[in-house]
Amino acid sequence: MRQFLSALALVVPDYDEAIAFYVSKLGFTLTEDTRLSDAKRWVRVTPPGAAETSLLLAKAKGPDQ
Repeated sequence: MRQFLSALALVVPDYDEAIAFYVSKLGFTLTEDTRLSDAKRWVRVTPPGAAETSLLLAKAKGPDQ
């Protein structure tokens, strides 16, 4: 049976800054950006050439996170 990682969560301080970095600097594709609440979004970016793997950008809840 073939196994793979579908998404890997990455904690970021700011959604828009993280999107800009991964898309503009690293060439990732913005796959999904869905607002869940005033503070939370479901943001996925996909590396160039990837069909099965993406990063889920999760905003830090506070400075400790």
